[in-house]
Amino acid sequence: MRSKIILTAIFAFSFLQADIGQLTNFLKKRYSQNPYIRDLQVTLLTTKSIPTSKDWVGVKYLLTGKYQGKSFAEKIIYFTDGKNFTDSFLSLNGNDWKRIFDPKVQPEYYSKENLLFGSESSKNKIIIFSDPLCPFCQRAVPKLLNFVKKYPKTFAVYYYHLPLERIHPASVTLTKLMYLASIQGKKDAVIKGYSTRVSGRQMNTAVIVDKFNQATGLNYSVKDVNNYKAIQALAHDKKVATELEVRGTPTIYLNGKKVGGEFYKNIKIVD
Repeated sequence: MRSKIILTAIFAFSFLQADIGQLTNFLKKRYSQNPYIRDLQVTLLTTKSIPTSKDWVGVKYLLTGKYQGKSFAEKIIYFTDGKNFTDSFLSLNGNDWKRIFDPKVQPEYYSKENLLFGSESSKNKIIIFSDPLCPFCQRAVPKLLNFVKKYPKTFAVYYYHLPLERIHPASVTLTKLMYLASIQGKKDAVIKGYSTRVSGRQMNTAVIVDKFNQATGLNYSVKDVNNYKAIQALAHDKKVATELEVRGTPTIYLNGKKVGGEFYKNIKIVD
């Protein structure tokens, strides 16, 4: 009986691999139809079963190549039952099964350099990836920060600057200034920085600095924007975002798990 079960498992695994191979070939053909893509490679990274389904599996790929002459590398997730595929797979109770592929939040991501409010001994640890000119961030992040900073025993906030340069390049300058203010002990400037009234497409550094100073009451200059520590800090934050495969802002974790909405209002306050 035992050998039958093992044999069945082997055949099932082989069948699954064959099905995934069909999906891989289909994706190669599908993406190759784009006339702007060259040297396309579709590499299978990993597969995972879906806890609520016997037929469907999740498949993670790495796509590499050149788009309009520029190299790209992008990880994508699909789901297949061998006959069909989809890029979204939700349970009726709201679980997004893409999350089974989420990289784990490593202990080193709770770094002193990124600690904005609270302490290492705070009961709950929050990691935020945010861009001060992202409209969604502007609505959610200042509200969150103003709430949690009042309860340092309950919340530790580790803030990661993630300016979305392609969408609004002005945010790169803003995040450098926010970083400088925070390491100089003016941590509320990170919150006030979200009120900076400047176009995301603004390219004049002097204008951006002036608008930031108006919003925060500080007195930075254009020279401060080129601060080496700020440049290094943004590079570090971007690296961590890449490792966690953060694709948009705001992305927020509570004790290692992605969260959304006003989750912090449901946390028991211990202060």
